[in-house]
Amino acid sequence: MKLITYCLGLMLLFLLSGCSKSIDAKTEPKEKKNIPLVDVQPVKIMDISEKADFTGNIVATKIARLSSPAEGPVKRLSVREGDYIKKGSVILTIGRTQSAEASLISAEEELKREEDELRAVKTLVESGAIPEEQLAKARANFAKAKAQLVKIQEGLGDYIIRAPWDGFISKLHITEGTFVAPRATLIEMFDPSSLSIQFSVPERVAASITQNTKLSVNIDAFPDRDFNAKISHIYPEMDLKTRSRIVEAKLHERPSVIPGMFVRIKAVLKTSTNTLVIPREALIQGPNDEKFLYTISEGKAIRKKIVTGIEDGALIEVLKGVDPKEQVIVAGNERLKNGIEVKVSGDKKASADSGDKAKGTQ
Repeated sequence: MKLITYCLGLMLLFLLSGCSKSIDAKTEPKEKKNIPLVDVQPVKIMDISEKADFTGNIVATKIARLSSPAEGPVKRLSVREGDYIKKGSVILTIGRTQSAEASLISAEEELKREEDELRAVKTLVESGAIPEEQLAKARANFAKAKAQLVKIQEGLGDYIIRAPWDGFISKLHITEGTFVAPRATLIEMFDPSSLSIQFSVPERVAASITQNTKLSVNIDAFPDRDFNAKISHIYPEMDLKTRSRIVEAKLHERPSVIPGMFVRIKAVLKTSTNTLVIPREALIQGPNDEKFLYTISEGKAIRKKIVTGIEDGALIEVLKGVDPKEQVIVAGNERLKNGIEVKVSGDKKASADSGDKAKGTQ
């Protein structure tokens, strides 16, 4: 009898315990739903430009490499590298000019003699003392002597090197006393007014570069300043080895630059005005080059496929897919799904809600 009573008591205790757990399970509150937290920014209407960066150098486009058809030792070298000289100034002379100078004196005397002879023959012809044919012969002899003098003068000029225009001596290939061969380059000089920026443009953007392309230039020698430049010349052919095209530009200002200085160029290839622009963080790249983003509507993430245009650093132009002033998700959008409930972080939630309400009233 006692055993039966003990068993009944255990069963009762077990039933009461099960009921208690069932009641606790029913009364236990449900776990709170995990809502993704996101950051948003509005779609903006603004201008955006596609830019490209290049590197180049300051170069002189007007260069002279001076040589001489004569040979001999260098005498009276009157310049050094870096000197500025005027047009026509004597840079150097080449020795062994004695024979040329002697020939010049002889030719001058011969010309004077033929000139006197022409004058005398003309007088005799006019007086009728000699036939007129003698005058034609005298004139031919005078012209021949004059031509010989000019030829010798030009030959003597081969021994004197003069500056063809104003400029700087950039390189000397000889020193005083050096024996030079005919047509060997002796001196190089450049015109400072011809200094330009020269840079290479790769094939993918070569067609976008025109005379009207805007350039901003930074020179390493002037790191704290940016200069505006205008394209002055575009080479007509692509370099087949580098697949690039050479472009030259002139600075609007004239800072103290010299050939060889390194420059960085930023070119504006094209510009869209009053266009829709989003932050780069809002863009999600899908398969098959599909591009999309998420906007906020009534507290939910809405997936929208978009077509993009110009990209400029952290900004991207949207040609199709969003409306002005829509809120686009820029953070927390990695694992979102279309229509999922989201929560906007910070005080941006209020602006998102007010934007949704404004849309509802339209």
